[in-house]
Amino acid sequence: MDIEQRNQAGTARAVQYVLQSIRFNVAGEQAEVNDWDDRDRNDKEDYELIILTSGSGQGKCYLQRPGRSLSVDQEIMSCSHYRVCFATNGSTIASSLMPDKYELVCSPFAKMIELLDELYGLREASEELELFQRFVRFQELLLFLFRQNAPASEDDGMDIERQGIELSIEHIHQYYRELLTVEELASLAGVDRWKYTRLFKEATGQVPLQYLNEVRINQAKKWLASADDKLLDIALNAGFNNEYYFNRRFKQTVGISPGQYRRSRKGQLRVVAPYLEDFIVALDIQPIAQYWHAKWGKQDYLGLNHIPTFDENGGNFDALSSYNPDLILLMDRYEQQQYSQCRRISNTCILREQTNNWRTLLRTVADYFGRTELADDAIAKYDSKARIASHSLSQMMKSETVTFLRISADHIIQYTEEGQGFVSTVLYGDVGLRSHAAVGVASKANRAGMFNLSLDDLHRLKADHLFITFDKWHSQAEGQERDLLKQPEWLDLPAVRNNRVYEVDFLTWMNNGIISNGKKIDDILRSLA
Repeated sequence: MDIEQRNQAGTARAVQYVLQSIRFNVAGEQAEVNDWDDRDRNDKEDYELIILTSGSGQGKCYLQRPGRSLSVDQEIMSCSHYRVCFATNGSTIASSLMPDKYELVCSPFAKMIELLDELYGLREASEELELFQRFVRFQELLLFLFRQNAPASEDDGMDIERQGIELSIEHIHQYYRELLTVEELASLAGVDRWKYTRLFKEATGQVPLQYLNEVRINQAKKWLASADDKLLDIALNAGFNNEYYFNRRFKQTVGISPGQYRRSRKGQLRVVAPYLEDFIVALDIQPIAQYWHAKWGKQDYLGLNHIPTFDENGGNFDALSSYNPDLILLMDRYEQQQYSQCRRISNTCILREQTNNWRTLLRTVADYFGRTELADDAIAKYDSKARIASHSLSQMMKSETVTFLRISADHIIQYTEEGQGFVSTVLYGDVGLRSHAAVGVASKANRAGMFNLSLDDLHRLKADHLFITFDKWHSQAEGQERDLLKQPEWLDLPAVRNNRVYEVDFLTWMNNGIISNGKKIDDILRSLA
């Protein structure tokens, strides 16, 4: 069936919305005025989305229609916010899809910000592929909003089923203490039993009994954090038949026992988390021992000078027993023998998340300790800091390029914007600096965005600014990693000649925690602003 046949069969016609401009205005600063298409705009025919990213209005989204003005100007001006201006292609369908209200639902807001940040980063795009990417992302943004804000159809059978599922979810939250069965919940929802579990999972991501157990566990968490009731009483109040089953389910779900969870909320849990100290310190937890490496030292940027060190690189984790930990938290990067050593010492949790997704990892760690709100608040503050830094740097850097080099006695490694590791996610992603094109060969580490450079490659390194850090791993003598700085190939680099080389701390930049990433932004602003 071709396009014309599909149109005749009732398939929706193509609708085009044209993005005119996107601006990010920081609270208290003069509004940004640069658009890629501003000279041709006719404001009377444009729509405008206004999305508040800070202050009391954070998370709100307003739609301003052509010829109308909002009554919330004072609230908007007191908050950092995005302004997205767009027009339709003039079709009736394009106008009819537009929500008929001025304050829009935009949940989850993190998805909204993700799309906006990507659009903002593409605001000065000039290449055809980037222009197409900008067009597609903008259509995704509108679809994200239109789906949530479309008027409900009273005759839609699917809507009736969804309402039934929502009713059963509310019933779970209200009567979680009681014995609930899938048959009872399906009957309450007015949905056939064979269909109910599928629809429930589509709505929640879990089957009904998994969801019920999670509700019970979350209630138990609240009581463990706020009261000194006996574990048996908490188990029964949460809907579990006995303390043994409650303990087992709680540990399966949370990763630690109810008693350990209670102590963690009171700041009494003894935790060892090698090279994860950034995450637990961000959650206001002090480790009882900290990572140390013979070549790299410890993570000085965390200010844990009073905490004893543990030589992780030694390979023998039995030494952790002397600290009497309640919990050992490890990344999934060790030998099985080391995990066995830790399990013999204490409860051991292994984090399976990818290290380049630090937000997910922080939320996972926070969930172990019942501090998800603290994690969400820290992430929101970081994202706001990154947006403000990106806005400031975009005004100053213009078309100037940046490169990051990790220098050791044997290697020069360049990090580029294609990577998703320690450096690239902040330098080229969060603050949006332009990467100088790679000039070497793919790193033996086989990681995207990392290249090994030779001395002969350096003459092609034309970046305007260089961030460098020194890796002592291959040094046979003190300071050997700095020998490159004496080479004529180095001295002839444009950034070196122009005094635009900035040395940064190794373990701060070779880490992917929220504290280290915040300090990277500080280093970038201190060097470039």
